[in-house]
Amino acid sequence: MEINQETCQCFNPQARYDVFDSESIGVDETHGRFGSVDLETCKFCQRKWLHYRVEYEAFSRSGRWYRGLIPDEEVSSITPENAVEFLEGLEWTFCGGSYFESAGKLSKGGVFVDL
Repeated sequence: MEINQETCQCFNPQARYDVFDSESIGVDETHGRFGSVDLETCKFCQRKWLHYRVEYEAFSRSGRWYRGLIPDEEVSSITPENAVEFLEGLEWTFCGGSYFESAGKLSKGGVFVDL
């Protein structure tokens, strides 16, 4: 999926939590990261987003999150354990948190969830 100049609020990298209905998929315990994985549905356009959050309490400025657009046909195949792999396969995501010193920005790089 290519990013385009969408006008919906969900395409704002700093979109507030109240733009989405959120459903927990679970916790990714891979490599001891305990990442929180949620499926978010935009309240306005109904697009689906995968939201991944992780923070390492022993390390300051380690909190980070990623949000990537999910095709409807792929929603049922996402698990906590394959969420990072799915995000890594996208052309772009939004990311933010203290690790990035950002409330949200566009990312076309990798997904960095491990220390």
